[in-house]
Amino acid sequence: MSLDKSYAGINSRKNEIMKNAMQIDYDQFENEGIGFDYEGMMKKVGYSIEEMRKIQLDHGVGNTPLIELRNLTKLARKYAPKGKGARILVKDEAANASGSFKARRASIAVHHAKKLGYKGVIAATSGNYGAAVAAQAAMHGLKCIIVQECYDDDKVGQPEILEKQRICEAYGAEVVQLTVGPELFTTHLSLLEDTGYFNASLYTPFGIAGVETLGYEIGEECKNRFGKNPDAVLCTDAGGGNLTGTARGLKLFGAVDTQIIGASIDLHGLHMASNHDFNKKSWFYRSYWIQFPIHIMA
Repeated sequence: MSLDKSYAGINSRKNEIMKNAMQIDYDQFENEGIGFDYEGMMKKVGYSIEEMRKIQLDHGVGNTPLIELRNLTKLARKYAPKGKGARILVKDEAANASGSFKARRASIAVHHAKKLGYKGVIAATSGNYGAAVAAQAAMHGLKCIIVQECYDDDKVGQPEILEKQRICEAYGAEVVQLTVGPELFTTHLSLLEDTGYFNASLYTPFGIAGVETLGYEIGEECKNRFGKNPDAVLCTDAGGGNLTGTARGLKLFGAVDTQIIGASIDLHGLHMASNHDFNKKSWFYRSYWIQFPIHIMA
């Protein structure tokens, strides 16, 4: 008997589809009420910080440059009150394979798919993460499908997202382009069910874990270069994965007193498309163009 491929039919099987696509039973980590045992899940399916760093370095990810912005440091010390100031640095994540910090997430997810014996990976994404997954899949010899939300209700595409299609395809991935809305996740679920591929999307356990190496590297390099942990780390914040993963990595290193600051943009006045949801996507996407300055107080 053929499966019901209607919206309702696919979503009625979403828990089963997700379980098969990751070999993780989320139900066993749910606490009473709305709580979820993330740490318990990561102990069972995750990797140590040392393992993740090796996985990433073997595939062109990590150990990105930490560069002092000397002119900004001079300005900060010139205009700050006497005895205060900041040494300002930036972590250049464009040096990762595929050109963004998303490679940290993708490297762990795709490695895990290979380890479990999946023949391919699928990721639902708008841009940079799709390129990261496609690049990592190519390195691991896996098939890759990128489900990309790029059109508004009038079928007008956002240029920055559309251009990522070419990058994904250059790495050998198949790209399915959709509007922003429920069809993205339903199509994603349907493709996972049809192909039997691994779910390598952002919001899996490895989406946060892969970024922990970023925070760990920041703490390690600041300690080695300046003899202290950074006083504050400024992270871009849209979906929360960069902010959370970086903070967890700093904590793993031992930089427990470092202040973590999330930076986003104001959605008011942003009109990129014909509908509100697509403008939200524009906000979400642009938040990732900001790099990751680190302020070390003098």
